[in-house]
Amino acid sequence: MGCGSCCRYFPWLQFIIGFFTFLAFLMGSLAFISPAWIEREVESTDTDLVDFKTFAYGVISSGGVLQTEKMVEGTSTTYGSSRYVWRFKDDWTQWEQVEDKTIMIVYACGLLFLLISFLSISITECVPIKNRSTMFITMVIWDVLAALCIAASIIVFCATWHNNANLVKFCGNAGNTPEFKAFGLGKCSLSWSLYGAVATACVCLLVSICSGCASRRALNDHQYTTKHNGMGSRENINTTWM
Repeated sequence: MGCGSCCRYFPWLQFIIGFFTFLAFLMGSLAFISPAWIEREVESTDTDLVDFKTFAYGVISSGGVLQTEKMVEGTSTTYGSSRYVWRFKDDWTQWEQVEDKTIMIVYACGLLFLLISFLSISITECVPIKNRSTMFITMVIWDVLAALCIAASIIVFCATWHNNANLVKFCGNAGNTPEFKAFGLGKCSLSWSLYGAVATACVCLLVSICSGCASRRALNDHQYTTKHNGMGSRENINTTWM
């Protein structure tokens, strides 16, 4: 039972749904565990980060680009970028606030909903189901819930990062502008992982729309097949008459 049986007008629709659902789950998971949600260049005053060129904080991890010393003619020292160091929070000091824990839990729930949606499309592809419309409708629900959870986590993160002592120390600008506040970055900047999380939420909404289209086509196919007393799909009926 392939895509063509219930989505004959768009044979690759189910494949596209499954592919982008898996892609969104992979991208969302990487954004969740990666350290680079908010970052900046390391300054001379950052005595605890002197080995880094740039440093970043994520939801559950931190890391940065290391500097390597290079001697030039034995008299001067230059610095070059080396590998990116990725480390998880071993003391969990970044999760002392209730809103920080909320971000982690709600985002994780979004990934769980996305995983359920991917399992649903996998079952739809592999197991013969008499009426696939219901399965696609549930996928719409899971995808929308995933998008809402991930979007809510991003918004809460940006709205409450100024309450985090580590991030205030990292991004605070000592009373100068720009100020580190709700939705204000201070001397930091957004990094690739946050954009990846935003892209994950957008892909979830796109997949929910595709799932809605597939649900309608599957429902039409089921009703047509039932009306013709189980003779099969429209393609089989047309072949019989030919």
